[in-house]
Amino acid sequence: MNFGKMGYAVGVTAMSIAWVAYGQVQSSTPNTKANPNFTGTVTPVPDQYKVATAHYKFDPGARTKWHSHSGGQIMLVEEGVTHHQNKGGPVMELRANESYYVQPGVVHWHGAAPDASTVQFNTTRGDLTWLEEVSEADYRAKAKR
Repeated sequence: MNFGKMGYAVGVTAMSIAWVAYGQVQSSTPNTKANPNFTGTVTPVPDQYKVATAHYKFDPGARTKWHSHSGGQIMLVEEGVTHHQNKGGPVMELRANESYYVQPGVVHWHGAAPDASTVQFNTTRGDLTWLEEVSEADYRAKAKR
């Protein structure tokens, strides 16, 4: 087992949870004094959605089912090649260090390319609704960059 990657994953997850918790505390507390970590006026935005993170490695050919997030999702590709598709749109390809924002309620899927694995760090807001499996025809459609 590679403890370097595991340590990184644990660290990123812990930092994300801390950041979300900090944001929740800040959003419920009036900003009465300047934050020394920011320059200018920075105001927390109250958020009605719960926030969750996920860190997955998808082997070649692995992918999610179609699904949606009521508050949207941010996908960050850490390694490899990710394919994703919004319902009715083309299959899109993302590579390491690229990200994509899925609007709230948009039905989509994401996973590895047919011939390459991927590691994704995803942040989601709101409820998750799982739907049907992605057909081979949808999955294997030519991806656009």
